[in-house]
Amino acid sequence: MEVYHIPKQTDKELGLFFKNARHEQKLTYEELAEKAEMSSRYLKEIENGGRVPSFHKIRKLVRALNVPPEPLFYPNNHTDNLDYQRLLMYLSKCNDEQITAILAIVEAYLRTYKIPTDHDKQDP
Repeated sequence: MEVYHIPKQTDKELGLFFKNARHEQKLTYEELAEKAEMSSRYLKEIENGGRVPSFHKIRKLVRALNVPPEPLFYPNNHTDNLDYQRLLMYLSKCNDEQITAILAIVEAYLRTYKIPTDHDKQDP
C-alpha cells in the first residue's frame, strides 16, 4: 500500500488556517481543544505545522470553529469573495427543484460565455 506524505508547506497552511480561525473567534488553545475534544498540546502542534491531524480531527476542528472546510481542500477558491459568499447563502435557502433550475441556468451561461481577450478590447 502506498503511503501519501503531505508536503511540509501544507502542514503549515493547515495549521495557519486553524490558528487564524481560533484567533478570529478569540479562543484560547484550551477552549478550542475542549470544544474539539483533543488536548491543547496536540492543537498547538497542529497550529505550528508540526503535526498533521487525521481527517477525523480536521472535521472536529472545523465543527468546533464553525468554519467552512472548503479553503482547506480548495485553497484557490473564491471563498473570500463577498459575492461568492452571498451566492452560497442564497443557495443554502433553495429547495432541490430550485437548485436544479439554477444549475441549468449556470451551465447554459458558462457554455455561451466568452472570456474577453486583448484583441476583443481593442477599438475597431
